[in-house]
Amino acid sequence: MGTAPGRTGQCMSDNSHKNGPLGRKFGGNVTTQKKRQCAATPALALCLVLAALGGCALPGYDAGSFTDHWYSFGDDKASTYEDDLSHQRDIDYEPSVVQITPGLISHLKRIKSQKTLPQDVKSLTGGRVSGNYEVGVGDILQVVVFGHPELTNPGGGSGGGSGGSSRQSGQVDTSGQLVNAQGKIYFPYVGQIQAANRTLTEIRQSLRDGLGEYIRQPQVDVRVRQYRSQRVYISGDIDRPCTVPITDIDLTVVQALDACSSLSSKQGGGTGVRNIRLIRNQQSTLIDLNQVYAEGLDIPLQSSDRLLVDDTANRVFMVGEFDQQTSLPYAVGGLSLSDALATVGGVDLATADTSKIAVIRGFVNGHDFDQGGVQTSTHPKIYTLDMSTPTGLLLANQFRLQPRDVVFAPPASFVNFNRALALILPSINAITSSYLLYDRVGN
Repeated sequence: MGTAPGRTGQCMSDNSHKNGPLGRKFGGNVTTQKKRQCAATPALALCLVLAALGGCALPGYDAGSFTDHWYSFGDDKASTYEDDLSHQRDIDYEPSVVQITPGLISHLKRIKSQKTLPQDVKSLTGGRVSGNYEVGVGDILQVVVFGHPELTNPGGGSGGGSGGSSRQSGQVDTSGQLVNAQGKIYFPYVGQIQAANRTLTEIRQSLRDGLGEYIRQPQVDVRVRQYRSQRVYISGDIDRPCTVPITDIDLTVVQALDACSSLSSKQGGGTGVRNIRLIRNQQSTLIDLNQVYAEGLDIPLQSSDRLLVDDTANRVFMVGEFDQQTSLPYAVGGLSLSDALATVGGVDLATADTSKIAVIRGFVNGHDFDQGGVQTSTHPKIYTLDMSTPTGLLLANQFRLQPRDVVFAPPASFVNFNRALALILPSINAITSSYLLYDRVGN
């Protein structure tokens, strides 16, 4: 079998110089140099193959078209999905790729304007009649008998107190009549009377009737000195849980959040909260406060209501060729694509492909936690935008992001290739250095 032409054939034919005149003249140095070159040839070829394979297996982002199958969510039989969903049908994750245009922005705005409050949230927006506060166990009352200072405030001094502030500070006002565990208070000449589950008007009438046997036409007034029986509990995404007392004035969600000092660290204070979960009578309701405010409504609270602040879902994720890859809190007033890009310092112009900015939306709906699970959307949407033009920058300022959106900036065409070379070159240098060291030791 003949030898194929090429570098190998040349290396084999060069062996003929070993016994030739030139080889004898220089003591075989030419032959040694040829051997070194021939030995380096397969090493160089191996390095090039490794570089090509390394470029294919380079971890990072794919700058290819979003219309291809550029993603992989693994096996559909994964235990993370509900069994009934995985057994009923094959799950299709094929996304819908949509280009951001003025028409699309107008369409999304129209859809948003047509959204209404869910029926379970709308049923919570009714109110109760102010002034009909019912006294409860633990409240402290102040009784004033006009013209008889000896009967006024028999429990101590006459200074007023604020139910809300004293409750928050943990102090108990002893200047007044405490409603005991049986729901009663004691008053001189009258004895014990029922106070719990009664309004101030009813308690006032009972005291007037009791004092009427000793005082002619007594003038009696009853006030709540400290509200301690009815409370609203706030916990969740705050520094520490807090309680807010319910008084004779309606307490709404906004007022309760504003009264909770633990929310002061959040952006905008209590009004910076967007999502809360109201737990009432063992029923849990997720409330988007932005939707409630948009319709000019509010939600009054009742005794023992629990508010769970849950703003963990209100984030936008910035992934790809950004100066800073992070998650951004979703502002109460909304967040545009240009706002999100400016917050992270913009895209990295040296590595990013600004003509293929993508917003990935809809794979997981983070608002359905009724039974502890999440609703899976099998057809996510990918909105693409060319931000390399002034028109694209204007559209980015009008495109509104939604909570849980993922903003992706892909790398430019040769960025992955350069990154592959950066990973392979150290290996090439190590191989070359080892060969030279071996050659020197052999000589």
